[in-house]
Amino acid sequence: MDYAFKPVSEHQNGATFPVRRMDYSFEGINRDFIKNNPVSSALWIAFQAYFPEGEQFFVDSVRASQKEITDPQLKRDVSAFIGQEAMHGKEHKVANLAFAKVGINVNKLEKAAGWVRKQTNQRLGKKLRLAVTAAAEHFTGVIAQQIAFHPGFLSGVTDPQIKQLILWHAMEETEHRAVAFDLYQHTKGDYLTRALGMGIVSAGIAPVVLVDMVACLRQTGQLSKTKAWAEFLVDYWGPKGFFTQAVPELMKYFKADFHPNQENPEELLHAFRRYLDIVEPTFH
Repeated sequence: MDYAFKPVSEHQNGATFPVRRMDYSFEGINRDFIKNNPVSSALWIAFQAYFPEGEQFFVDSVRASQKEITDPQLKRDVSAFIGQEAMHGKEHKVANLAFAKVGINVNKLEKAAGWVRKQTNQRLGKKLRLAVTAAAEHFTGVIAQQIAFHPGFLSGVTDPQIKQLILWHAMEETEHRAVAFDLYQHTKGDYLTRALGMGIVSAGIAPVVLVDMVACLRQTGQLSKTKAWAEFLVDYWGPKGFFTQAVPELMKYFKADFHPNQENPEELLHAFRRYLDIVEPTFH
């Protein structure tokens, strides 16, 4: 391995997945870490900027319905979900600080995300917030699948520290991808609200990420690099693009009988563990 992966795993009282503490430092990272392309890298930095507050929103949403859980296993898995998401927020916060040191300060974007989270918590009912969380977890689960299997993606991540962060986060999104959905179903969530949740996620992500990409590229003076934009568009939205191939998987969420684990996640989890060179301890 070119960057040590040393997780501290804690099994949450019989949950089906562990909570890992990573404690990354992200010293001397390369800000153009996707194929040395500033535009493609700005996409992931834009996602990154919203992760600390986004993860907290997911935690807020499941906690609001936590007292309604009557299934012991789901209760344990929700607890582990909260633990994993808390660790994601912590590590992405550290990464955001590291990007500031190399010329991309996302503090304003983080603050904007915090404002959105607070407003959403105040204005939306807990059922719709949970539906949005379940939909967002499907989105991140599909992105995790693309990270592992989309041809050329991982080989194009040139910074080993960021590659570890992406892989670790994607692996854990795969592990807990059904938890918010199961909680929504367990608390008698209806189909229309579930579909509305995905509609909100789908309508909100693209414009927010694009605005944030532009903000990042302006800071580094790379906004007008037309060749980088052209490569980005082909890599992500071309006929075999990263997002182009993700869309059919995302649309499955609208099927009435959808469940995140209809396709067994074990192959994907094995792929991540192989990439990360880790062996999980036995559950007790």
